[in-house]
Amino acid sequence: MQDTIEPPQSSAASPQVLAAAASGITDLVGGMGGDAERVLHAAKIDKSALENPINEISLGQYCRMFEQAAIETQYDNFGLRFGIDFKPRQLGPLGYMAINSPTLSAGLRNLVNYFPAHQQMSTLAMRQDRDVMTLEYQINDGRIGSRRQDAELSLGMFCNVFYHALGRQWSPLEIHFEHPRPWNPREHEDLFDAPVFFSQPTNSILFRRRDMDVLMPEPDPYLFSLLEPMMSGRRRRAAPSDLVGLVQQKIEAHLGHADALLTKVAQDLGMTSWTLHRRLRDLNVSFSDLLRGTRRQLAMRYVAEPHIPLTEIALLLGYSELSAFSRAFHQWAGMSPARYRRECLKRRSKAATSV
Repeated sequence: MQDTIEPPQSSAASPQVLAAAASGITDLVGGMGGDAERVLHAAKIDKSALENPINEISLGQYCRMFEQAAIETQYDNFGLRFGIDFKPRQLGPLGYMAINSPTLSAGLRNLVNYFPAHQQMSTLAMRQDRDVMTLEYQINDGRIGSRRQDAELSLGMFCNVFYHALGRQWSPLEIHFEHPRPWNPREHEDLFDAPVFFSQPTNSILFRRRDMDVLMPEPDPYLFSLLEPMMSGRRRRAAPSDLVGLVQQKIEAHLGHADALLTKVAQDLGMTSWTLHRRLRDLNVSFSDLLRGTRRQLAMRYVAEPHIPLTEIALLLGYSELSAFSRAFHQWAGMSPARYRRECLKRRSKAATSV
């Protein structure tokens, strides 16, 4: 019998993101010859939900909307282009707080501190290693599998805060993405004007510490003071983290280094392996089920991308040999990875000719 184990779903409420983060998507889809209504329908988002920037929409549906936009417009780097062209003010209260801080340093710290008020179950953090700073971003809900477009648009959005303070001549030291290398990575390096690395632990912008020592142009402290109480209240009301989603995300982060995986995930979550096992058991979920489900979900997504070698996929999913991965994939899909890839290409070709 075919193994069809899916990642177990938690009863926790879906994390939310403010609709401001989608400002302009329908115009961009239409401008690229796509059907915005079809994109919204596929993501199960009502157009009226995007009209007010402080409306909340499901983070999973938000990510699905941008993945669908890339398919609809036949532009694989849709999220990248959307983010690079996205002005900080379009981000709503969070963007206004960042650019109305007194300095870029304060703006980035406010971006980090108030991010939970803008987007739930996600991490935005800033770290320092001598003279190099890293702004890290990651969705912590492993139930949201397809999030490449979100990662690329988010780093583009954050870079625009730097551009606002330093001008378009500024460029980061490096850009890191957690997803595998896409079909056309050259555009990423051209738009960020920096080396771009894929299959990294987090989505990150690396920049010089001295970049932060600059004043924001014409900040409005009065506007900042109006927004801060609202965002502070939203931050306090942010939904608590969901354990199943967190564990799935941590499994995905460590899959390429699968030794002692349970121990690594537990350590990331600040608990012992036994405690993690017990807490999952209380939810009627096992770690092994989450591992199998996460591997299956990622395998289906990666194999459908023709530019990622199957040997690389096997390593990304923690298999020491391609043959072991191929056997597991055949159990999940009922066919070999190579055949599944061919079928996906046929389906894409048929969909493209029917548009």
